[in-house]
Amino acid sequence: MELVKHSWRKYLLVYNSHLSPLVRQRVESKIIQKAFLSSSSEKKSDKLTDDDVIFNAIGATDELSSYIGLAREFACETTVQHPYVDKLKRVQMILFDINNAITRIQKSSKINSFKTKHTQDLEEWITEYANQLPPPEDYIIPRAERSITPLVYNGFLDKETQNYLHRLSEFLFTVSRIAAKCDQRTESIYIPPAEVQEK
Repeated sequence: MELVKHSWRKYLLVYNSHLSPLVRQRVESKIIQKAFLSSSSEKKSDKLTDDDVIFNAIGATDELSSYIGLAREFACETTVQHPYVDKLKRVQMILFDINNAITRIQKSSKINSFKTKHTQDLEEWITEYANQLPPPEDYIIPRAERSITPLVYNGFLDKETQNYLHRLSEFLFTVSRIAAKCDQRTESIYIPPAEVQEK
């Protein structure tokens, strides 16, 4: 399992690559899948199918981490100071820990505990930045949270992990609005064609 963890950390923190996020995610997924399957090759019964919920959860949180890293790089490259950059880096570290816990599911029956402080920190950050913004008019649907729900439901992951990812979606939404404010940009909201016609 250490092979999986080190393979993430080797390239997920490098975001000046010329690879697009989609291409990078495909490469990462194949590396992680190969490492995960080889680690469980001792028993044929331990091998997982490509559509297993474990791979789905790993891929979703891994992809989320890569996009957060890309956003952090863009924020660092601007002439305007973005106050949330260090917080994004910390979120990435926590996502690495979550992914590590997911990859250990087959190796250990013990559930890795997840600190409630991580979720509490998100709550504080959301409040801090929300106070600087007008009330939100829209919301986003968290994908990574939905991906790990089966693992939490079946007792493989700490429930607090799901709580963290739930709050993380709101934190990232709030930070995206702060980023627009820092760069003096107008927030862009997608309006379905049907709603445009009604207006």
